[in-house]
Formats: sequence, C-alpha cells, structure tokens
Amino acid sequence: MIETRTRALVLRTYDHGESDRLVHLYTESFGRVAAIAKGARRSRRRFPGTLEILTVLDTRIVDPPRSQLMRLEGARVASPFEGLVNDLGRFAIGCQLLELLNRFTGEREASPELFRFAVGVLGVLSHEVPDRLLALLVLTKTLARLGYRPQLARCAGCGLEIGSGRAGFQPREGGAVCDDCRDPADETVHPRILLALEAGIRAPLCDRGQLALSGPDLCRACVLLERFFRFHIGLELKTEAFLGAVLPIDRLDGRARRADTAPTSEPRTGSDGCSGWPAGDAVE
Repeated sequence: MIETRTRALVLRTYDHGESDRLVHLYTESFGRVAAIAKGARRSRRRFPGTLEILTVLDTRIVDPPRSQLMRLEGARVASPFEGLVNDLGRFAIGCQLLELLNRFTGEREASPELFRFAVGVLGVLSHEVPDRLLALLVLTKTLARLGYRPQLARCAGCGLEIGSGRAGFQPREGGAVCDDCRDPADETVHPRILLALEAGIRAPLCDRGQLALSGPDLCRACVLLERFFRFHIGLELKTEAFLGAVLPIDRLDGRARRADTAPTSEPRTGSDGCSGWPAGDAVE
C-alpha cells in the first residue's frame, strides 16, 4: 500500500466504534474522501487537536485495496484558522463553505484549484469582519466554481450587455435578462444590483466594500441569488438557517446585524450527534 502526503481540509467527523473517528476531508490530491483515524478517540498523541472542522492539515493517507475508506495514518495542523472558531459570524460562513464542498463535489474527484480556493477563502474569513455581503459572495463564488454561475452582466436570452435600462432576473433562463427578453409578468431589477454582484464575483472578497450596495440592494441581491440556487440546486442548504440567524438582514433599513458572541462547542454538533455543521432544518 502506498502512503500519500497531502494537505486536507476537515469537513466533518464522526465517532466510529469504540476508539476510532471517521473523518470527511477535502484533500488537495484526492478531492473529497472519507478516512478512518484508528485510535483517534483513545489516544490524543496520534492526532493532537487536529480533527476539528475548518482546520487545514498536512496528512499521511493510505488507500487500502478493496476498501471504500482511506486510512488516516497521521496529521498535523497546517492552518488552524483560529479566527473562524472564535467568531460566530465567521464560523457560520465557514460552515456553509464546508457544506458546499461536502455536498457538491464528487468523491475522489481531485481539484487542486478548488482546494486552494477554499483555503484562500478561509484565510480571508479568519481576519475579515463578517457581514451578510461577505457571506453572499462566499456562497456565490464557491457555487460559481462548482458550475452554478449566474449570468449577471449579459442577458441570458440574447447575450447583450445589461445596460442602464430595465432588466429582469429569471433563474430558469440562467440569470439576468434584458428588458426585451424578460417576461412582462416578472418584476424588474435595477442593473446596478446585477453588475455589482458580477463585480463581486470577480473581485477579491476583501474589496467588497467598493461594490457600494445599499442595504435594500443587498436584501434584493440575497433574494435573487437564493431563487437562482434553489432552482438549479434543488435543495436547501442545511447551514442556511444557522447563517441567517447569525447574520440576519434587517429588512426595514437594510443593515446587516451580527452576533458578537464566540461559538461554544454547541454549534459544532449537528442533530445527528456528529461533529460538524450546526443542524440546518430546524480567493481569493
């Protein structure tokens, strides 16, 4: 059996048997994998403080023949991103990123570029002040890299650039539509919102303040993209309710409010008793 050394992001962990841990990882070399960490619960020396979500590891992994599970032979922390777990807003955005990687990537489909993107996003999150625009852009940028990119700067119908006139937004068509192509029954969307979102996808996360989206515009953008992703993904993210509770938008004045309390151990445990994202249904 060949041992591979690769960087890995911890997505989720479960207790397995009396002494082991089952670890879901997004790795640079293999993509998304599940690996068994033998004795991880019994001995703290083998994996000291490493098997926590939102942690990037340098790992040693063995892929046994005729087994769907890999074996995690060793790991040390490469990037702990302590700022993520000490702030509830950052933690919530980070958990949504992990869910996207876990649910929308294929098992053992390597994408080093996507891995580096995810680590870069976590690096930005660890020091940025979290707000709803940051959460929206992380969601949109990540899903765009996973193949769900909305058309925002050009009409999804005829391909013309979205100008200063009226525009619409039709998820079934792929995104923005010009006034000529939109259904008259659809409500209009101001092009500044669409173009600001397009600029946000292309620009670094730390430059989001330059988008100049007002509170009402941000509310509108959240609604549009929620419709788009619901239509194309066909499911609700488990972390959506948690993120909305931590970083709600006041729809009266458009200001994003956030909780300043640090997360306790409680948000790390889901309704299934595993160590991972909070229960949901209840870079660059």
